[in-house]
Amino acid sequence: MHKSKGKEFDGVVIVEGHHRSVFFAEREEAPHLATRRLLRVAITRARHKVVIVRPTGAAPLTG
Repeated sequence: MHKSKGKEFDGVVIVEGHHRSVFFAEREEAPHLATRRLLRVAITRARHKVVIVRPTGAAPLTG
């Protein structure tokens, strides 16, 4: 994701591992703020489509 800054792609696929997610943590404090900013960079690189692949049984995403 770091190397994608300033670039664009037709689509972006983000894969969440089987560990506890830092991208979708409910807390908004360090180090989660930095990982959310990095996730935002990844998502905004997509021109048309973003797909987030998550493990089976993962907690629902909320916005």
